[in-house]
Amino acid sequence: MPWFAAAIPYIAAGVAAYGAIQQGQAAKAAAKFNSTIADQNATLARQEAIVAADQERRENYIRLGAIRAAQGKSGGTAESGSVLDVIGDTVAQGELAKQRIIYAGEIKAQGYQNTSTLDTMQGAQAEKAGYLRAGTELLGGYSQARIKRT
Repeated sequence: MPWFAAAIPYIAAGVAAYGAIQQGQAAKAAAKFNSTIADQNATLARQEAIVAADQERRENYIRLGAIRAAQGKSGGTAESGSVLDVIGDTVAQGELAKQRIIYAGEIKAQGYQNTSTLDTMQGAQAEKAGYLRAGTELLGGYSQARIKRT
């Protein structure tokens, strides 16, 4: 039975090392999950911006149609007058609004991509830290056993 007492520091160190490795791997898995969710959010942000930009484009098309209809009703022609200025300004403002929507979506998506990258890096660091803790636990258990033997 004295051999069992001598083995206890080694067993304890092994259990602690195993726990440290498991903890590091669990943290890595959690970070990988968070990274995946952030990547999905980035994709959704880009898709949402495209849909909103398309909606803005349709609304601008309707505005232009209303301007042309009002101009025709008033007896003007499409080749002259301030109607061309109004149409040109409406087209420019519509395009600007569409580009702002796309830009805002890309900025939002980039934020999610940055979060994904950070989560991935944290997961890798957590895994490394788990292995280092495991090594420390094993060395600590070995040194305690050596001290008790002397």
